[in-house]
This record gives sequence, structure tokens and C-alpha cells, in this order.
Amino acid sequence: QVNGTSPHLAVASRMGAASVVFFAIATARRIQLRLTSFQARQVLIQGVCFFGLNYLAVYAGTQYLTSGVVAVLFSILVPLNIFVEWLLYGVRPRLVVVAAAAIGVIGIATVFSTELQRAALSGTALWGAALVLFAAILVALGNVLATRLASSELSPLVINAYGTAAGTVSILLWGLISGASWSMTITPPWLIGLSYLTLIGTVLAFSIYMTILPIVGSVAGAYVAVLSPIVAIAISSVLEELPLTAATFVGAVLLLIGHSLLAARRRQ
Repeated sequence: QVNGTSPHLAVASRMGAASVVFFAIATARRIQLRLTSFQARQVLIQGVCFFGLNYLAVYAGTQYLTSGVVAVLFSILVPLNIFVEWLLYGVRPRLVVVAAAAIGVIGIATVFSTELQRAALSGTALWGAALVLFAAILVALGNVLATRLASSELSPLVINAYGTAAGTVSILLWGLISGASWSMTITPPWLIGLSYLTLIGTVLAFSIYMTILPIVGSVAGAYVAVLSPIVAIAISSVLEELPLTAATFVGAVLLLIGHSLLAARRRQ
């Protein structure tokens, strides 16, 4: 979807289009869009972190690291969620939650162990790692705030509508301040990518995500960042003939064990 278009414009076009769709659906369903000042502040912070600046940091980090290494580093999101929840709301994690987070991180590191070794030899890896870790911190903060918002009387549609709008504005402001290129290359593949990421990857995906977040909690929700690479590997093995190694299977099993521990805790 970047395809010659400046990364910040690619993300802003996706989030901006999604925001319009969210507002249109909410209006058509006659859902109350007015927010209190407290709700507005919470939604603004959540949107900037969750739908805005974290995407910019990840895009910048992938200029220095392969996507596999980015996935490993981003898996720190799970323990970060535990820490942020503890810091902001005093929710002390149970031992099983900490164990599940640790097993998940080890699993994703095992899957991409070869790429981690390559990254260690790169002189720019540290800068890329710092950007991705910064993105993970932003998402952890946004994730915890989203869980609280989704547990309130606010509709997930309203949270997503204002959140994606706030994310779009923060991205465009960053583009103005940083002096980034504003070039756009609009082609049929670009429009198809934008449409898919807007309707499926944002509107549908985050509608589901915000609906289930109050049920599963922010820590389990953060496992999306850990489990997504496994889904990507499965698709890549079919469409791109990616070789599957023993480390891939061992890492995938560890990921599933970690997530199963969280699922078992929720049933108790």
C-alpha cells in the first residue's frame, strides 16, 4: 500500500478513510457521538497512541530491520501491557499471566531466531529496535486505555471513529513538523491495498477487537501482536514457499501454550 507513497500519507489515508466509515456507520445507527471532556481526553490519547504515532515508529523501524525481527521486538507488547496496567490502575499481574507473557515472547523469538542473529550484526539494528520498542510502548498504553473505554458505556464504533480521526491528525502533524515527503502514487494496486486495509484491516478488525477487549482484557488482546506473525508465516509458506524449520514449529507451540495459559485463567 506504500508503493511509492510516503509512509505517513499511506497510513493517514488508511486511518482517515476508516474514520469516515466509522462515523458514517455510527450516524446511520443513530449512536450518540457526543463525548464528555474526560472521555474526549481518553479517546484522544488512545487514538494518537494506538492508531497514529505507533504506526509511524513501526514503519520507520522496518527501514532498519526485517519484518521478522520487528515481530520479535513487538512481542514485548504483552509484558508491557502488564506493566502499564499495573502502573496506571494498580492491577497486579498473577503469576500465570507473567508466565504466559514470557512463554509467548520466547516463542516468537524462537520462530525468528535466524533473523535475530542477522540483526545483531547490523550497525543500524539498535536504532531500528529503539523505534519498534517505542511503538510497542505506545500500543501498550493505547491498548490499556482502549480496554477501559470499551468497558464503559461508549460504543466501540464511537471509540474507533474518534480514535482513528485522532491518529490521522497526529500522523499528518508529524509529516508537517518532520518535513517528510508528501508524494503520493495512486495506482490500482495502491487503491486495492488501501481499500483492504481500510475496510478489513481497520473497520472490521478493530470493530471486533474493541468488542472483545472488555471480555478478554488488554493482556490477552495484546497477544494479537504475537500471534499475527504465526498467521503470516502460515500464509507465506503457501503463497511464497517460505521454508518451515524446526524452530518455526517449536516457537509456534510455545506461542500457543502461552495463549492457552491466558485462556485457562479467563475461564477460572
